[in-house]
Amino acid sequence: MPPYPHTQVTFEAADGYPLQGAFYLAEGSNRYLLIGSAFGVPYQYYKHFADYMARNGFNTLVFDYRGISHSKQGNMPTDKILMQHWGQRDIEAAIQFILAQDPVAELHYLGHSAGGQILGLAQSSPKINKIIIAASGVGTWRKWPGLQKYLLAGIWYLVFPLVKLFQKGDYFHSKMLGPIPVPKHAVNQWLNWARSKDYLFTPQHELDLSAYQAIKANIFAVTISDDWYAPVSARDALLSHYASGQTNTLLVQPKDINLKSIGHFGLFKKKQEIEQGIWQPMLNFLTGKSDD
Repeated sequence: MPPYPHTQVTFEAADGYPLQGAFYLAEGSNRYLLIGSAFGVPYQYYKHFADYMARNGFNTLVFDYRGISHSKQGNMPTDKILMQHWGQRDIEAAIQFILAQDPVAELHYLGHSAGGQILGLAQSSPKINKIIIAASGVGTWRKWPGLQKYLLAGIWYLVFPLVKLFQKGDYFHSKMLGPIPVPKHAVNQWLNWARSKDYLFTPQHELDLSAYQAIKANIFAVTISDDWYAPVSARDALLSHYASGQTNTLLVQPKDINLKSIGHFGLFKKKQEIEQGIWQPMLNFLTGKSDD
């Protein structure tokens, strides 16, 4: 199968760091969708969905955060890269890049996992019209249901520190986080958030959270029932910080769309059942069409 039509792009964050991505263009449309990737997931992972959205009238931008895949090289040393920079500087840069292409763009956002968590760190995020949060929730173990919270606490406090002891260099390698290595200090910050009472929203982290409350976009939150990374309780805890817009939720059970499993990373794989049962409701939300 030939690659989907797209244009490779490079744009800079305000601090001069170059970010690499791809634009899937919908001819004659002023509708734009920005995709915020999951932790340790390269932008190519979203190509099937990006092409689907372009064919349905949305210019779709995918890109790699600093220190990740194609955006690995820049003017910031790897050991200085933090997870907060992905929201504060990189998502912000992507928003500005789209608005530079089309100042009257109808701008929408899809955040997968970490991408749903860090959107409000970008000061221009209130300019977004509609938001989809997919397989995303706060990462603190306290928000997991039942005994799962204690298993997750063991992973945060014991497993990850032990794994880090045996890894040298500035990158952390773990399939638990994603398919590719991620900057080690970004992982350290993520773990620090995950051990906190309210994840990145905990006051002790001293992050500027003002944009979260300023976001008035309607939100569609999609949760997968067999996604251990983002249960409903964690999703709802995240949504409480996007408090100004109307929120709709969708819980997808694999059996309801004739699949055995979906999980945290399966909702953007190219399958007819995924397209009809997950992508179509997302598209309907963005276009204002009913699922009925």
